[in-house]
Amino acid sequence: MPKQNKLGIHKVLEEKTLLILTTLIDSALRSRQDKIQTLNQARRDIEVLKHLIRLEYELNIIQEKSYINLSAMLENISMMTTGWIKSLGTQKPLY
Repeated sequence: MPKQNKLGIHKVLEEKTLLILTTLIDSALRSRQDKIQTLNQARRDIEVLKHLIRLEYELNIIQEKSYINLSAMLENISMMTTGWIKSLGTQKPLY
């Protein structure tokens, strides 16, 4: 990968990925009532990451195989996050 891409859009992708991981871990450690806000933030960041990866593919920074694999993984993460949010909405409060 050329140096300009490693220090440009790819660096943004790495930072966004770490932010998503941090947000999801933060959500796991919060009380049930406080999780939804951080999960919605993670879901938004996942969507941004999907678009950035598509942009990398369209700019021929990554190959098609890598794009397909990354897109599939992100779609799975997005579905799990959405499921987590929905499950929090259907649970009864413990108090």
